[in-house]
Amino acid sequence: MLAVLLAVNSMALGSSGQQDSPKEQAAALIKKAKKAARRHKAADAYLLYSEAAALQPSNKKLKQKMEALQTRAALESKALPPPSANPDEDIALLPPDFAPEGVFDSLTAREYAQARQPQPPPGLKALPGREDFNLRGNARSLFDQVAQRFGLETVYDGDYPPGGTAMRFQISGVDYREALHDLEAITNSFVIPLSGRLFMVAQDTPQKRNDLEQSIVLTVPMPSGLTTQQLTELAQAVKQATNIDKIAWDSTLGEIVIHDRISRALPAQALLDELVAGVPEVMLEVEFLEVSDSDLENYGFNITNQFNAIPLGNILNNVVSFPQGTTALLSFGGGKTLFGLTVAEVDALFNQTTSSAKTLYRSTLRAVDGQPATLHIGEKYPIITQQYAGQVQPGTQGQVFAPPPSFTFENLGVEIKVTPKIHGTEGVTLGVEGTFESLAGQSVNNIPAIVRRELKTQVRLLDREWAIVAGMESPVESKATNGFWGLSQLPLIGNLFRQTTKNTTHENVLIAIRPILLSLPPDQRVMPELRVGTETRPYNPL
Repeated sequence: MLAVLLAVNSMALGSSGQQDSPKEQAAALIKKAKKAARRHKAADAYLLYSEAAALQPSNKKLKQKMEALQTRAALESKALPPPSANPDEDIALLPPDFAPEGVFDSLTAREYAQARQPQPPPGLKALPGREDFNLRGNARSLFDQVAQRFGLETVYDGDYPPGGTAMRFQISGVDYREALHDLEAITNSFVIPLSGRLFMVAQDTPQKRNDLEQSIVLTVPMPSGLTTQQLTELAQAVKQATNIDKIAWDSTLGEIVIHDRISRALPAQALLDELVAGVPEVMLEVEFLEVSDSDLENYGFNITNQFNAIPLGNILNNVVSFPQGTTALLSFGGGKTLFGLTVAEVDALFNQTTSSAKTLYRSTLRAVDGQPATLHIGEKYPIITQQYAGQVQPGTQGQVFAPPPSFTFENLGVEIKVTPKIHGTEGVTLGVEGTFESLAGQSVNNIPAIVRRELKTQVRLLDREWAIVAGMESPVESKATNGFWGLSQLPLIGNLFRQTTKNTTHENVLIAIRPILLSLPPDQRVMPELRVGTETRPYNPL
C-alpha cells in the first residue's frame, strides 16, 4: 500500500511541477479503475476506486463502486506473507501514524451487538416517479441509461459480455422496477441489488443464479390451533409450489423456517402467509358457574334413658334414723338400706346451620375452524387396569417378586369439547360435548365405579353472543328422627320425647360459552396475486 501511495503522489505532479487538485487526481484514478474493470482485474480496480474515494470522501458513488468490487477483489488478491514470530517487531516497523492505537478506535459493546445483528437483504431505493424511455444500444448501455434516469449506479459481473447486439428499448409510464424487469427479459440478464443505489447485472443462467443470488432465512409464525398434520400439509404444499430447498418446523417457538434464494424464499413466505390466513380462528370464552346452598336444622327434646340409684345411708356425715314401724325397705345383708332414684333429664335444643358457596371458573380457548378444543375442570384419578392376583412364589434366594399393576388416569369433574364451524361474518355453530364424571363410592376388585353423565348439543351464536349450553341441578332433602321409644310416636305430646334433624342441599351448575371471531374464512378474503416468474427465470424482487 505504501508503494501505491508513492506512485500516486508522483503521478499527481504535472509537467509544470504543480500538483493537480484532488478532483483531477480522483478523475484520473477513476479512468484507470474503469480500464482495470474492463480487463477483469477486480483487485486493481478496487484499489484505484478506494484511492479515489479517499480523495473525494463526499462522493458516495465511488464508495458504492468499491463495495461492489470488494468480494471479487478479495478472491483475486494474493496471500499475505506469514507473520513473524514476534508481532511486536511488525508493529515497530510501521510509521508512528500507522500504529494500531493511532489508527483504530475502540469499539463499545453496543457497537459489537449491532454488528452481530442479522441484516435484511439490500433493496434498491431509486428516485420515485414514472419515466418514458426510447433508447437504443447494447445491454450495458441500456442498463446504464435506465439506472442513471432513476438515480442508480450499475456494476457488471466479470463474465458479462462488454458488447453485444444493439437493441431498441421503448416503453412509457414505468417505474424503476418495471423498467429493470423489462430489461432483464430482453437482455437475458438478472439484477442483484447490492445497496440502496447500486446493483449488479449478470447473465441469467442457473450457475450464475446459484453463485450470485443472495440466500436468506425467513421465519413464519404459525397459529397455535393448527395440528401437526395441518402444518405438515401446508409445508408440503408450499415446497411443491415454490420448489424451495429447505423448510423446517420449530416446535418450541411455533414457527416455520425457510432457507433458500431470495427469488424462492420470498414467494414461499407470501404463499405460506396466505394459506395460514385462510384458516379461520375463533376465541371461545367458557364460564363454569357452580352454586351450592345447604340448610341444616336440629330441634326437639333430648330425654335421658338411664336412671341412677344413689345410696342414702348417711347424709352430711349423719346417720339416718327411720321412724318406728317403717317397713317395706330394701334389705341387703340382713339390714335396712335407703336408696334415691334420679329423675329423667330433659334438654331442649334448636340448632340451624346455613351455608352458601359460589364457584366460578373462567377459561379462554383458541380453536381453528373444524378442530375441537377441550376444557377439563376437575382432577385426574388413577384407575387400575391390570394387576397380578395370583399366589406369589418365593425365589431361589428367598426374594418375592410380584409384577407391578398398570393403571390409567381418568378425568373426574367436568370436561367440555367444543368444535366450531364458522359461517362467514354471520356467526358460529358450536358442537358441544360435555361429560361429568364422579366416583360412585363402590368398587369391584379394587376398581372404583365411576358415574358418568354426558351432554351433546349444537348451538348457533353470533359473534360475542353468550349462551348457556348446559345446566345441572341436584337437590337433596333428608329428615332424621331420634327419640324415646314408644313415647316419641304419640301424637302431639310425642314432640316432647323426640329430636328432629332436617338437611336440605341444592347444587346448581351452569356452563356458558361465547365465541369471538379472530379471522374470516377464505371466502370472505381477497387473495392477492403472487409473481414468481418461471422455473428457469424466477422473479427477483428489487
